[in-house]
Order: sequence, then C-alpha cells, then structure tokens
Amino acid sequence: MAPVSDGLVCLDTGGTIVFVNPSVSKLLGYESEELLERPIDRLFPEAPPDPLGLLVEQAAPPTESHTRDGRKLTLVHRDGHEVPVTLDVNEIEYDHQRFFVAILRDRSGIEEKRRYEAIANTVDDGIYQLDKDGTFVAVNDLIVEATGYEREQLLGAHVSLLLDDDTIDRIERRIRDLLRTGEESTTLDLDVRTANGDLIPYELRMRLLLANDEFVGTVGVVRDISDRLEREREVSRHSAVIESAMDGMGISDETGELRYVNGALAKLHGYDDPEDLVGESWQVLFPDDEARRLEREVLPTVLDRGYWRGEAVGERADGSRFPQEHSLTAHDDGVVCVVRDITARKAREHQLEELNEIARELMSEETHDEIAQTGAEAVEDVLGFEIACVRRFDEKVNQLEPVALTDGARKLLETQTAYDLEATLAGRAFRNEEPLINVVPESDLPEPVSMFEHSSVHVPIGSYGVLSLLVSDDEEFDDSDIHLTEMLAMGIGAALARADRTRLLRTQERELRQQHDQLETLNRINAVNTEISTSLVAATTREELDRTICEHLVGSELYRSAWIGHIEGSGDRIGTAVGVGVEDSYLDTITNTSFSGVAGGAVERVIETHDVQVIRQYQIPGINGTSESEEEREPGEDMEAIAVVPLLYGDRLIGILVLNSVRDEVFCEDAITGFGSLGKIIGFAQNAIKSRELLLADSIVELEFTLRDHSVFYVQVTAELDCRCEFQHAVPIENGRIITYDVISGADPATVLELAEDAPYIERARVVSKQDGEFVLQTVTSRSMVQFALELGTTVQSATADGGEGTVIVEAPQAADIREIVTAFEREFDPLEFVAKREREHSVTSAGEFRAFVADRLTEKQRAALESAYFAGYYDWPRKITAEELADSMEISSSTLHQHLRRGNWCLLSAFFEDQP
Repeated sequence: MAPVSDGLVCLDTGGTIVFVNPSVSKLLGYESEELLERPIDRLFPEAPPDPLGLLVEQAAPPTESHTRDGRKLTLVHRDGHEVPVTLDVNEIEYDHQRFFVAILRDRSGIEEKRRYEAIANTVDDGIYQLDKDGTFVAVNDLIVEATGYEREQLLGAHVSLLLDDDTIDRIERRIRDLLRTGEESTTLDLDVRTANGDLIPYELRMRLLLANDEFVGTVGVVRDISDRLEREREVSRHSAVIESAMDGMGISDETGELRYVNGALAKLHGYDDPEDLVGESWQVLFPDDEARRLEREVLPTVLDRGYWRGEAVGERADGSRFPQEHSLTAHDDGVVCVVRDITARKAREHQLEELNEIARELMSEETHDEIAQTGAEAVEDVLGFEIACVRRFDEKVNQLEPVALTDGARKLLETQTAYDLEATLAGRAFRNEEPLINVVPESDLPEPVSMFEHSSVHVPIGSYGVLSLLVSDDEEFDDSDIHLTEMLAMGIGAALARADRTRLLRTQERELRQQHDQLETLNRINAVNTEISTSLVAATTREELDRTICEHLVGSELYRSAWIGHIEGSGDRIGTAVGVGVEDSYLDTITNTSFSGVAGGAVERVIETHDVQVIRQYQIPGINGTSESEEEREPGEDMEAIAVVPLLYGDRLIGILVLNSVRDEVFCEDAITGFGSLGKIIGFAQNAIKSRELLLADSIVELEFTLRDHSVFYVQVTAELDCRCEFQHAVPIENGRIITYDVISGADPATVLELAEDAPYIERARVVSKQDGEFVLQTVTSRSMVQFALELGTTVQSATADGGEGTVIVEAPQAADIREIVTAFEREFDPLEFVAKREREHSVTSAGEFRAFVADRLTEKQRAALESAYFAGYYDWPRKITAEELADSMEISSSTLHQHLRRGNWCLLSAFFEDQP
C-alpha cells in the first residue's frame, strides 16, 4: 500500500508520464500539466544514462540482489533544490498495454504520509480519488470534460454532486462488502449526472485505499458504456427472432460480424461464453473450406430467396468438426442462423450403413461359428457395446451354448467364472420367441456395482439361438439400439439359414438344383431388401418412402407389382395407397374396398394376425394389380403368387405391403421371414417420418372436434356423474400402451374408479392426488384417443369433457392430409363433429424464458439451497458433501434444507413438465 500523501507517477513503456497525483505537485512543486506527456528524465537533477531501465529494474520481481523495499535516490524540485525520496515501481497491464507506476516517498521527514494503492490506466478513461467521506481529492481531465464541471468545482465536493442517493447507497454497500470479505476492488454500472442534468451510463472499476488496515478512501476508473448499452438494446430488438434456445441461434450484421449468439450455439461450438463469439466473423464457426462453400453457394441463395436450409460442417473451438442442420434467414440488415447438431442422427445413419455391410459380410460367411463371431463383433464395432455373445441352441442337450464372444465378454467370464452372461434371461427370450429387455434401474444397483446387476438385451435368432448384449456401467441403450440389435439378429438368422442351405446343397446332390435356385432367389431378395434399407435413410416423406420401396422391389424383376397401403384408425378401408406396376385406377379401387375384398382376403388376415400372408391364384387380366393383357403374358404365367406383408411399429399395424409375382419360389418360408423383417424396418421408418413431420413443422394445423361418443371413457364419466374432466398429459410406455393423466372435478373418486374397472380399454386406474374438490386420475390404456391421434401422425393438444360432451383439439403438420385425418376421427368416434381448422406457428419456449419462469417460482431461500447444493457437489455421484454438512455451511437445520430442496426441485420439475403461461 502507498500512503495517500506520497507521489504517484504513471509512465508508459517509453518513459513518458501519463498521470501524476496532487502529491507529486506538493512534493516537487510542478503542476500536473507541466509533467503530463513529458519524459521522466526532467525529475532527476542529472538524468541517469537509462532512467527507464532503472524503473524496469525496480519493477522486476525481487531477487537475492534486488529487494522491493525501495531504491533511495534524489529528485529535483521545480525551484531547483534536491528532494531525497524512496522509489518503488510496479508494472501493471491495462487494455493490453503495459505501464509503470512509480511511488515516491519523501525521505526528508517533514511530514508522515499515508499509503494507498493506485490504479493507473490510459488517459482514455476518467480517473478520480475520493476520501473516506466521499469527497473528491483528485480528478483527471476526462472526469472534468465528461461531467461538465470545472476541476475546482469537483475538488472538495461530495460525490452526491454527480450521483443520486440510491447509487451512493449501492456503492457504500459494495464498499462494506469488500471490507468484510477482504477484497480490494469491484466493478459496477451506474448513471452519472452531468452539470447540465444529463444522465450518462458509466462502468466503474473501484479500488479501496487502506492505510494501516483502515479505510481511507477509493480510487476509481470510469468508462462511458453508452455504445455497449446501445449494442445490448440492438440485440433486444432482435430477440423476437429467437424462438428456441434448444437450437443454436445467432445473428450477424451485413459485414458478417456476429452481433448476437445464444448459449446453445456457443456450447455447440465449444465456447463457454457466448460473448467470446460476439464481434467475430461467422466464418470462425466453420472450417475454411466449408466457410468458402457457404459464402460461394449459400449466401447468394439467402440474399436472393431470403432463406436457406441444409446441412453443413461446423467447427468447434478445439478444431474438431461436427455435422449440423443449418437454417439461414435474411432479417433486417443481417442474417439469422439456426443450428442443430445432427451428430446422433448421422451416427444412426452410419450404423444402418454399417449393418448393411455386416449383412453382406454375414451372407458371405461359410460356417455357423464364423457367422456367430461376425455377429457378436458387430455388436461391439457397430452398436458400441463391449459385452456380447451369440448362443446357439443345441438340440441334443436341449441347451443354449455360447459359440461367439466379444473380448469384453470373454474377459468377464475369465474374471467371473460363475457368471453365465444372463443365460436364464436368454433362455426365456428363446422359448418365448421374442426379445427380452432387462432394465435394472440405477436406484436398485447395489454398492459397489458389479456386472451381475446390469441391464441386458436378448434377441432370438429364429430357431438357431439368441444374441445377447450386456450394458456396462459407462454405457447406455435406447429403443433405437434395441431395434438395431433386432435387425442384426435377423441378419444373423438369415445368414445362418443361408449357411444351412449351402451345407445342404453340398451334401445332398439330389436336391442341388432346387436348393441352388432357391438360394439364388433368396440372395436377390436379400439384395433388394438391403437396397431398400439403404434408401430409407434418404426418404423425407411417407409417399417418397413408399414409392422408393416399390420401385426397388419391382426393379429387381422378382415381382411384377408392389403397392403399399396405409391403415388409419379403426376403419375397414385402406387410407391411401402408392404403387409401382399397378394402374392408378386399381389403387383408387382398393381404397374404396373393404379389407376382406382386397388380395383375396389376405389383407384382412394380416390385420387380424400381424403375420405375412401368401396366396396363390390364377391371374385375371386387370385384377390383383396386374395391367398386362393376356397376349402380353409369357407362357406359364397363368399362376401368380401374392404376399401381403404387415408394416409394424412395435405391436401396432400402420400399413401393408402387397407383392405380386409369377415366381412361386420368391415366397418360400425363408423369404417370408425376410419380408417380416422388412415390414418392421419399413414400419419403423414410416413412424419416424410421421413424428419428424410434426416435430420439425414450422407451422401446424389445429383441428377442433366436439365429441359425444359415450364409448370414450371420459365422455361417459362426465355424462353419468355430471362432472368435468380435463386431459393433462400422456406418457407412452411399452407394448403400445399409454399412461394418461386427467383432472376430474365434481365427482367422487371411488365412483370414477368403479366406472374405470368396467371400461374395456383401461387396464389400470388410480387416483394420484386430491385437492379442492378435484383429483388427478392416472390410467393405463391399450387404446385411447391420444394413441389414435399418434397413429395418424398428430397429437392431442387439449381435451375437456363436461356433461357428456367433449372438446378435443388436435395438432397436425401443415403437410398432413387434413381430410384424411378428419375422416379417420369420424370413423373411429361417433357421434363426433368437426368444428374448426386453424393454422398457427409452432410455439417454442426459449431457454431464457424457461429460466425466468423457474426463477419466478422459486423463493430466495429455495434458490439459495438449490444453488449451494449444486455447486457444493451435493448432486454429484458420489456426493462431495452430505446434507448435514451442507446445512451447517448454510447455518440452517438439516430438515429446513431438505424442505427447501424438495420444494425447489418440485418447482423445477413442474416448470419442465407443465405448460408455461
């Protein structure tokens, strides 16, 4: 610390004086103006050879030969007499510039000087000094110029001349906080009142002055922040463009400079603070080659059309790259960008491509062991799970025997000799002929965790065995992983079947020709199926997907025609149909024909059984989808075979694929198995496209219905009990069922539960909460209006029922066939009245709005408890602090802490799952 009565001289790196305090004038007799912008040499009676070097040496860190106690030397007074002083020099950096601060202490003993620490900076900022009572001791020229007061008017005046009472109170509170915490400096924004009454926004960087640990005043540096505030207001004007913080968003001006970046975009590109990107060119977000491509190909499109949407390659701060879905829109005098990381989607697409390659490799393997090992390794190499095995069923001993293991599974068996890789669960999956997914909740895991308690997936490989994978503690799996595992198991089964046929062909010469023909046909079918699987990735609409599939099938020359029909709702007609090799008039006919009259009744049997159906019949020109005349058919083509393949998503039938061929062998038993697999793949893709259409739609269509159908449970309840029911939320669960939450008011819960027991589609019902004459009813249903809406690619936005009449509002994508959706609802529910159709934009809550919404719900104590628990590591695993320790640190009881945390967590969860106002 330097005494406030000592001289303070600030120099730049060239030795030029840029600031002196009044004590220098008192010590050496110079006025400040006489020294500013002058070299330091004039203060020495005889200038040393290198006065700046002397200062640099004195500012260096202490060594054995150099201490920081100060250098004794002699300076010259303005009147010529010598003044003995002690020189102490500090080096500082401000705004990327270096300065030297020289503290001159009078050694003459005339008066005792108090110490203070100076904050020196360039003359571009205002500098002032206040005593402990808030009176100006010193000001530089910029303070005088900015406030409009003369220097004499400021010196000796109280700071209230420039600041209002509230601002002074805020500064005094901050000073008290600094004194209490031991900190010495702080930064805050304030408004300064000039001599003519104007208010100018300034940023204040304030440092305390202490002498013998006593507060004696402050030194401050102020900077006009009017430009900064204007930039912030500009960003605020653009905030209406920001619709969702779940995606990265940014705004650039006409020069390409980023003016606004949200947290999601900064995080997406590996930056901790969005401000790190503000002011940078948009090109910093892309590799050089990609930036040039966007500038050359995309920006002209944005300027011409006003928008562009496509894929690009982004670059993170660490230089890594990632694929992104990018949208650009011209806005005012700049461009708005919306960015979404599609790494996961690309990874899934890559996995599908790799599985297609594995399927080809499997089909080239010769033995069961080779196929099994290739399949097990694919779990690790393609799906990313380290522990997997293939078990083959041995009919002689009636057991499943491991025949292929990954390295992780082999290592586990070596270290855990008693472990059987969940053989019991694998056996159950094999006997039931369906996949078995064993999910162990994390809360049920013992301490310490061992491999015996982890989740696992077991998928039958036809009659050959089971493919099993175990999920280690650092891995996760989802529905997509399960689906890919099923696809791999199907590929293994198909390869094993092919291997069996190949072996039979080699050992049974008598059946060689027949087996060879069948194998060739199956290989062609598998090749077609592989091509179809590859094309699924690129399809963006259901019609495009259906047409691509039919074109691949008919293009293989194995089939004369192929068409796909959609099953919507519970009607007895096909909704829409797309086909290749069939006349449009035939497609129009089948959409107006009951299921029993299409494909010889095979469609109706598929709807009932969900199994592939094959019929063989004599051809009739123009019927069964054929368009050729009798003269155009080749001899021997009078018999045709028709296969109807169910298109399934889980257990739900969403459509049918109908194939027509004059080659009977294309519908052999193994081919039928392959078609079953293909039907699941197509069903999965169709459902994904329907979901994506609603999710990505920029605008949606609201459809309002009035419902009086008493077969709907909630309409029945309000009619019989004269009560009101309001739909709240629905959660899909396994096997196509849905958990529904509804608020019922004006009825007795026990009576409602009695009616629920008799409802045909309600499996379970219970009351989960009661308050103020109403309660929440939770039901598990196998068939409901919510589920029916999902099957049509729509969602129920709201539903209420009162006195036997319900109002239902459904959201559909802009591109959806509204007439088809309305017709499906009218067929399913009767009586039902279509009331209105409304178009509106897809509203999305931004992260900032969500945080503000949560902050309004939390009390100060709840927020403090949550914040302390989070940063102290209470929610880490393992926990870094116990509840008791956390409560002690906050000086509250443990029970009070838990009460704040429970209430705070409830606020967070309710804000996330409930609609915001």
